[in-house]
Amino acid sequence: MTGKRGEPVAWPRGWAEHRSAQAQALGSRLTPAERLRWLEETMATLRRWVGRAAAQGRRSAPPGHEPPDR
Repeated sequence: MTGKRGEPVAWPRGWAEHRSAQAQALGSRLTPAERLRWLEETMATLRRWVGRAAAQGRRSAPPGHEPPDR
């Protein structure tokens, strides 16, 4: 992996460094309005996936976190 000027850059180590690197990369390319639009589109996609899984009878929550039966 190389930086903007071609110098070697160390890979992020651990979850916090990885998250920080992703946030910086995404944030430096998008305006605040574009970041909000990206977040809204991503959340809509995830909600569709969860809806499809539920419609097919798949578990949409991890074990122990299922909604109560009605």
